[in-house]
Amino acid sequence: MKLAYSVLEAYDLLSIGRTTLYGLIKSGALQTRKVGRRTLIPAKSLDAFIGAVEGGEHGRRDRDSSGSVSHE
Repeated sequence: MKLAYSVLEAYDLLSIGRTTLYGLIKSGALQTRKVGRRTLIPAKSLDAFIGAVEGGEHGRRDRDSSGSVSHE
């Protein structure tokens, strides 16, 4: 098993789009590490995210009064 994945590898592994992946990074659902100019996603972060999705802890979105989307 690899220790970290590139953004391209991560969205291929998760079968999601690049924009969705960057949204998950921005929301804090996935952690990243910068190595030079490369953005890497630790395998542990992907495992934790998948575990949260399987447990029903991620993926539910609610809009607050300002119209912003929040992830629970």
